[in-house]
Amino acid sequence: MSRLTKMKTLLGSLLGDKRSHPEKLLIDHLRRVTEFAQAMAQNHSIVIDEDLLAAVTLTHDLGKVHGKFQKLLDGIGAGVNHAKPSAWFTYSLTDDILAAEIVCRHHTGLRNLDDLIADWANDQEGNKTMQNLLPDWPFMISEDSFLDLQLYLYATLKYEIGIDHWLRTRLLYSLLIAADRMEAIGITSLPNKLLPAFSQPVLPSRSESIDAWRQNIKEVCLQRATKVEKPGVYTLTLPTGAGKTLTGMAIAHGWAQRFAANSIIYCLPFISIVEQTAAVAKEVFGSENVQEDHSLAYGKQRDEEIADYSREAAAWQKMSTMFRYWREPVVLTTMVHFWESIFNPRANRSMNFHRLTNAVVIIDEPQTISPRYWHGLGQLLAYLSQKCNIFFLLMTATQPQIVSEKELAPPNTLFPYNRHQYEVVMAETGETIKKVKVEDLADLLQAHLPVAEHSGLVVVNRKKAAVQAYRVLESLNLQAPILLLSGWVTPYRRRIFLRYLKWLEKKGCRHYLAATQVVEAGVDLDFGWVFRDLGPLDSIVQVAGRCNRHSKKDFIGEVVIAEIVSNRGHSTWRNIYDEILIDKTKEVLINKPCFSEQDVGGIVDKYYKKILEGLAEVPLFERLSQGQWGEYAKLFAEEDEVTNNVTVFIEENASLWSMLRKLEETEWTLEDRDEQKKLIQKVMQYAIEIPKTMVSACRSFCANIYTEDDEPIFRPIFEGRAWFLSKDAIKKEGGLYSPLLGFIPPETDDEEFSSIL
Repeated sequence: MSRLTKMKTLLGSLLGDKRSHPEKLLIDHLRRVTEFAQAMAQNHSIVIDEDLLAAVTLTHDLGKVHGKFQKLLDGIGAGVNHAKPSAWFTYSLTDDILAAEIVCRHHTGLRNLDDLIADWANDQEGNKTMQNLLPDWPFMISEDSFLDLQLYLYATLKYEIGIDHWLRTRLLYSLLIAADRMEAIGITSLPNKLLPAFSQPVLPSRSESIDAWRQNIKEVCLQRATKVEKPGVYTLTLPTGAGKTLTGMAIAHGWAQRFAANSIIYCLPFISIVEQTAAVAKEVFGSENVQEDHSLAYGKQRDEEIADYSREAAAWQKMSTMFRYWREPVVLTTMVHFWESIFNPRANRSMNFHRLTNAVVIIDEPQTISPRYWHGLGQLLAYLSQKCNIFFLLMTATQPQIVSEKELAPPNTLFPYNRHQYEVVMAETGETIKKVKVEDLADLLQAHLPVAEHSGLVVVNRKKAAVQAYRVLESLNLQAPILLLSGWVTPYRRRIFLRYLKWLEKKGCRHYLAATQVVEAGVDLDFGWVFRDLGPLDSIVQVAGRCNRHSKKDFIGEVVIAEIVSNRGHSTWRNIYDEILIDKTKEVLINKPCFSEQDVGGIVDKYYKKILEGLAEVPLFERLSQGQWGEYAKLFAEEDEVTNNVTVFIEENASLWSMLRKLEETEWTLEDRDEQKKLIQKVMQYAIEIPKTMVSACRSFCANIYTEDDEPIFRPIFEGRAWFLSKDAIKKEGGLYSPLLGFIPPETDDEEFSSIL
């Protein structure tokens, strides 16, 4: 009889009436978690050691038999750490220290190999701990066994660790975390939905010739996709307007059917594009089969929409809200969440990793990933595709050099005609790109663009510059609506603006938009001309994709590039983009300051080659291979802004203050976490981030203005971790927040906040 079989036989009698949760027997929890993990592994055809998975799941909470933990369940005392004691039981059963590490870290996160070795090799209390908790446990660890473990840790594991160890650990970890959280919140059964059929939506017609070109491109790409015979990393490089989104979905669905894939995971860089693409996916696959996953998605449902949920449906809603678990066969998610599922060491961020196995994964706009990650990411995607039977499809108009087994688009696929042309405004010497202050932008626009004749887009690098650009457009007396989109406009307001822009476009009304990079990739907006502040070349090309996007016949849009600087001559791209990206962009553009849309592919290829020549890459694959599992390379630099920024809630909703008060004053329990998280997602619709260094200036600006209840209009909440700006400060002119412009920083020296605005 194996150890596992013997343990299964004895476990019920060993645990007796010990509990895992207030009204749940520990033995029941362990068995159901095991059933869930095994079912998920089977549903997703995950190749894994079933006995090892069972050993991990059946032992993961054995430390909860401790008397202090049992008292905690009755509301007495502070409890005790149960994870490490549980992990010693795992090790005694399996002789597998990585399996034990999974249990040890199932409420925290994976860690680096050196930290793992030091912790386990120096913990000589394992056997004593096990004897105190379960005296009749049949597999105690002898002194010789512990010495063998120490020898293995220092003399073997340290030197044999490799990428296969990481993959096995990550898969087991993901299955345990997902199953444990599911069972804890009351889920009783797992769905096993089949992939839905593909339903071609009715598309708006541009022109007969363009429609025919699109259809031909789609058919050729689909035909080339049928030649794919194995998992791998494939690319689809198509110009803006070629119907890339639907073509990609059709390819993914075809592969999923041919190769029995369980899921389609579609990853996009920004929330606004996730929302936009999710709407298309719901038309194609049916809304009941599509999960829209991002930080704001689960706060959208109204209370009355979920009032009739069954207990099981309510539990699944909790799973989505609290953990953003990918439940449906088609998932639209953010690039950050996809990245976290692979690289983030934290337990709850890891639970979707197993959902990538036997899936088709679309990565849309992969050029938004830092070039420093390209090589390591390419290595890892190629490895995962072979080991986990994953088909990766990288789609964009400006394909980065990550990795590709095959390009699915026909060679040199170009739009049938030039929709726009580029002009780089050069300095008088002709040797550098022209630098211009925002207040002088009006003259440059009028000199180089048909500003008043067509709708226009001005994209700048900084939020404050976007406000200034809006003022510049206002000064031109354009007699047309002007809007602004940036991170200083609340998500609630941004949605309104995007709908309004689409409505103006549909009505054929001339309009203007000042924006930051939020409109770069994938946002379905169309303008007659575009100005782009100097940025990386691929970002410039993505913004240019908004110029004559809908292929107006007999019209060539104009894209103008110059370098905006502050009053002291400092470039606004600094501290936003890597200097090497800008340097290589300048090299390419100075050599060819005027070019057409048809030239873009060759120019972008030169740019990518130049940046890869001089770039210090982040060795993602090597880190994982060497056991650096606690390291986390954040996908976007914006993720680091959290430490420098503070959240400000803008009272654009009459219920916002009461929702914030409820969040702050309620003593939230584990049972309430779903309600708490939904409430957080609702209030985040009205949140922006501003630099912490601006708080003092904002307080001074509002110092003498009070609300009707004598509260300051700008005041701290959540013990100073966030701020609330009342409706009294929301004004078109003279307030801290404008319904048109978003947050308006108090007047300060431009350079004071130069690195953060």
